[in-house]
Amino acid sequence: MYGSFLAAWTKLRRPALLWGTYAATAAVTALVTTLTFVFADAAPAADGPPRPGGGATVESLSQASGLLAGLSGAVGLFGIIALCVAAAAIAGEYTTGTLRNLLIRQPHRSRWLAGTWAAIVTFSVGAVLAAAVVAAGVASALASGQGVDTTAWFTADGLTDSVRTIGEVALATAGYATLGSALGILMRASIPAVAVGFGWLFLVETIIAGTVDGSARWLPGQLLSAIASNGTAEVTLAAALLTAGGYLLVSAGAAAASFARRDVTA
Repeated sequence: MYGSFLAAWTKLRRPALLWGTYAATAAVTALVTTLTFVFADAAPAADGPPRPGGGATVESLSQASGLLAGLSGAVGLFGIIALCVAAAAIAGEYTTGTLRNLLIRQPHRSRWLAGTWAAIVTFSVGAVLAAAVVAAGVASALASGQGVDTTAWFTADGLTDSVRTIGEVALATAGYATLGSALGILMRASIPAVAVGFGWLFLVETIIAGTVDGSARWLPGQLLSAIASNGTAEVTLAAALLTAGGYLLVSAGAAAASFARRDVTA
């Protein structure tokens, strides 16, 4: 398994993929954090369309959890990146014909799959850690100009909240990477896997959640977003963890069974 992990990381750490992905997540985080602070109002917005900052206020950003508010807000885009990287990394082994050679070196398919999945997840979590540094830096730079009190950020409670936020976002991102890996195995082609994952998680689910009351508590993408946000008004963190965990176990089990039983012919 460890050899498969290192082999997968050898591909993932190619400069174009590694720095391109990490730069993209950092840029997205910087943009979301900037919008969150620039559009923060002194009081909650009245009824009307949501603000670009996601509804944050100066008061909410001054709380202990305000330092990484932009990190939580960017989890959907982290999910897109993690899902695409995972699906392309797994399915690419089929489309390029390299999977047979890899399985000759590691004939235990479950070990190869576990090592490759672990590499993809750590790659995705690394992007979250880099994004957290960017979010904290941008928030610190913008806080005084927007009238945000940063005292609570650097207390024991503030540091605890920041660590919790990073953990929740990393957990949600790992969930997206797991779904992308499962799609890559089941579909064996990068473009269909990415298209199906993106279309369902970020288009279909958004429409369903916006039109069917209570549906967000049963949709995997919405549940992963709820985990990154420490729960929402519709679903608690515990319920989101339990339900999303069930989806991930089923998808991972189906992918593992398919990978173990289906022949590799190319």
